[in-house]
Amino acid sequence: MLQNVNEGMYTIPGFSQIQFEGFCRFINHGLTEEFKKFQKIEDRYQEIEFQLFAETYQLAEPLIKEKDAMYESLTYSSELYVPAVLIWKTGRNMQEQTVFLGNIPIMNSFGTSIVNGIY
Repeated sequence: MLQNVNEGMYTIPGFSQIQFEGFCRFINHGLTEEFKKFQKIEDRYQEIEFQLFAETYQLAEPLIKEKDAMYESLTYSSELYVPAVLIWKTGRNMQEQTVFLGNIPIMNSFGTSIVNGIY
């Protein structure tokens, strides 16, 4: 049910709460589901295999605070790290390492994100 806030403007009650809960579901479950789609990546000749262990991914603490991101026109985000293993099938060698996959914009409790300094 939409509520009339001002003439011609409507809001959805609790919309920011709905957004925040959706973001939390994405962080807690959605990321793992997406990583499971690409658990194993092989080279063209199937000699090298790359695997992600998505169940144990880590989001680092944001490097800057929300206010600083806004004032410096930056994105308030967290770095995403995932344990991975690289396997050479011919020599049966393997290398385990935690890899950086990128930054994920973080949503605050008001249901907004700061991207390039803008809410």
